[in-house]
Amino acid sequence: MPPVDPLIGQRLGHFRIMSRIGLGGMGAVYRAMDESLQRYVALKVIDDPQADEDGRRVAKLLQEARAQARVNHPNVVHIYYVSRNEQSPFLAMELVHGVTLADRLREGPLPFSEIIEIALQTVTALQQAALFDIVHGDIKPGNILLSDGTTVKLSDFGLAQRLSQTSHNPERVAGTPNYLSPEACRGQPTDIRSDMYALGVMLFEMTFGRLPYTFVGEHANARIRAHCSGRVEFPERWPAHIPEVWRALLERLLAKEPCDRFWTYDLLLDELHELRPVARPRAGRLVRCIAWIVDITLVSACQRFIISLFAGGAVGAYLADRPILAIVAGLSGFTVPAVVMYLQSLWRMSPGKELLQIRIVDVHGLAPGAGRLAIRSVLSMLPIWHFGLQAFCNAAGLTLIGTIAGAVTLVTVAVDVLFGLFRRDRRSLHDLAAGTQVVLGEDTRPGPSR
Repeated sequence: MPPVDPLIGQRLGHFRIMSRIGLGGMGAVYRAMDESLQRYVALKVIDDPQADEDGRRVAKLLQEARAQARVNHPNVVHIYYVSRNEQSPFLAMELVHGVTLADRLREGPLPFSEIIEIALQTVTALQQAALFDIVHGDIKPGNILLSDGTTVKLSDFGLAQRLSQTSHNPERVAGTPNYLSPEACRGQPTDIRSDMYALGVMLFEMTFGRLPYTFVGEHANARIRAHCSGRVEFPERWPAHIPEVWRALLERLLAKEPCDRFWTYDLLLDELHELRPVARPRAGRLVRCIAWIVDITLVSACQRFIISLFAGGAVGAYLADRPILAIVAGLSGFTVPAVVMYLQSLWRMSPGKELLQIRIVDVHGLAPGAGRLAIRSVLSMLPIWHFGLQAFCNAAGLTLIGTIAGAVTLVTVAVDVLFGLFRRDRRSLHDLAAGTQVVLGEDTRPGPSR
């Protein structure tokens, strides 16, 4: 039977200790009643102040309290009171109802949507800390509390430093070895980019359920070597439920050189917001059909106008006597769908979609890349491509090939329509081929920059 904690039931100042929550590096954390305001708080108490001959642990407690109190942000654990009681120095802070991220990770990797939400809240807290000249210095899952399972509460500013006072100290390597930045491992000055590196390690762990390096040996030196020179071990086969662009963000956060990471938290937040999945209802079949008809009609009208310029009048008569030029002019039917494909991949929009307020996203709910949109545009505009091909074949005297191509196009379009009609998720053949889906709603985020 474990020994009874002598502090339980005792009073420290106006705080009555009710139970022990956990153990830390300097002592224990307790659930206590603040009898002056009649609320529950968490008390971090130094366990053996007599052993703290040089006063380092008390100084660290004060440093943590001051740094954490300066930030004052909804995603940071609030500090209420600090006492330099000779018998039991303690820190009173917000009692968070929930588990740590470390506890949550014992169940395995997190869903991508949850990873993004935790990342956004953590970065917002770190951004606020940076505004007050503070580097946290110990970002890790154990210091991320999840209030009610959803709200991030950043805690433990015991290793926090003032940005304006960080200095070179090769003798001092402070932090948790699994999450140390390369520059921290080398005892070099650290700044917000060191916290970004630790965040990158944590996000990698949240994504794949493991750390980004295989450590040879259990000694801290093995971890330091891995951070300084090890290669990030991404899975050989990328998980289908994680957007591929997530890898680029992790690689940037885990860059060995600070200059290769994000310069500011604003830039990092922009990237995270861009990758944040947005749940939107799928567009109905009728809405999609009307949008498609609008686009096909407009593009077809432009295409027929371009082709007519070379088919009749003086130009047509001139080309009739010059077969090679007629064949070259027959290629004009491809210019309109090619331009449309380029513009749709660039703008992610078309007149029909704008009119009906529908948007194209990938299977993760994110803006698809230009390549995916180009593939989708080619397949969805098959009737237009066919008309251009038929015009070219007629000009080249290949009428039979044009007829066969028309039949193939007709069958393909019919299959495409049937897919959209009978699949429960309403995804057509060209959506399946391009890895996209059509949803309702207005797009307020910028497209991918990669």
